[in-house]
Order: sequence, then structure tokens, then C-alpha cells
Amino acid sequence: MAAYKHLFFDLDHTLWDFERNSNETLANLYETYRLQQWGNFSVADFLNAFSEVNRQLWDLYNHDKIDRQTLRAQRFIRIWERLGAAGTPPPQLGEDYLAICPTKPHLLPHARETLDYLAARYRLHIITNGFDDIQQTKIRSADIAHYFEVLVTSQNSGHKKPHRAIFDYALAQTGAGTHNSAMIGDNLETDIGGAKVLGLDTIFYNPERIAHETEVTLEIHCLSELQRHL
Repeated sequence: MAAYKHLFFDLDHTLWDFERNSNETLANLYETYRLQQWGNFSVADFLNAFSEVNRQLWDLYNHDKIDRQTLRAQRFIRIWERLGAAGTPPPQLGEDYLAICPTKPHLLPHARETLDYLAARYRLHIITNGFDDIQQTKIRSADIAHYFEVLVTSQNSGHKKPHRAIFDYALAQTGAGTHNSAMIGDNLETDIGGAKVLGLDTIFYNPERIAHETEVTLEIHCLSELQRHL
């Protein structure tokens, strides 16, 4: 691998533990709103439905098939349909989810100690398809803002990963070059595929050891491995 000066991280599912933070929020909302009143579904059913619907909506958003407002407006309506729940979801459910979830602090295993190690050696930045307000709240809540110089979002850049324009924007904002930078992320399409189009080295975070045929510069299964390789 090249001698890096800049490291670009994805945020959700790479550093910030989206599944844990989201599931904690949803379980709380299930109890607060007594959602079992709307149908014969358990909290586990609710979490599973959210995971499936949210993944589908974000895939549509990442491919410019829906906008931010549609994603937010449709999320719990589609979950309700998937669960076969009666009526419509409580109107505040989506707003409460967006207000609470980003305030959760949980990071993925070994994220903080790895950031401590890397921040002493490299200039660190984030490239995320999330929205400015939400992602900034997550970073503050997890107490990791001090590690990163630049936060690039699909909102402030005007482009989404895997479009090369968001990576061009990130390089311009940070003064980084393709020869001295690497992208670290969990998504083979948005993180790895987008970075490869630009010629960036790629580090694929694959904790589930998902089988794939994508060529990457380095594959890791735990964030702590970065301390051995970088």
C-alpha cells in the first residue's frame, strides 16, 4: 500500500454502530407508543421490518430514485404495510426516531482506540451519504468530532457515493490526492466502488465476512486491524 497522508472514513456501519443505536431507539419507541396496539407484531418484528425497509429506501436514495423528504415520509408507512399493522403509524414516530437515534453514542468495536492510533499518524476525514444535521449529531454524540478535519456529506457536496463527484469534492476540501489517500468503508458499491473510480486505494471493512469478488487494496474484519496495517 502507498504511504498515506489522508484517510477517509464512511460513518454509519463503519464507525458509528447504526444497528445498535437504531435498535435501541426503535425498542424505546415500541414501548413508548405501545405499538402492539396496532397489530400482532413483536418488538423483534418491528426491528426486522425497519431494517428491511430502511435498507431498501436508502438504496433508492443512493441511486437518486427518491429524495430525502420521500425517504423520511415513506419509512414508517412502508414498515406499517410490511407488518400488516392497522391504520397508519403514529404521526410523531418518524420525527421521534430522527430526534433520538442520532444522539446514541455507540461505536463499532475498537473504533475509538483505532481512531486514537490513526489520528496521531494521519489526517482523518469522513465521507457519508447522510444528511448534515443528522451526521453532525451522531459524531458529537459519539464524541469523535475531534478526530476529523472535514465532514463531507451528500448534502454539502451535492453528490452521493458512489458518484465520483463526492470524492472529487472531498479531495478538494481536504487538499488530499489520490496518491496519498485511502477510503475505508463497509459498502462495496458506495464506498469501495466509488473510491475506485477515482483511483483511491480502498480498505473494505467486512465484519460479517461477506463473500465477494471485488478487488480491494485491503480487507479487514475488525477495525483494530488498521493498527497493524497502517
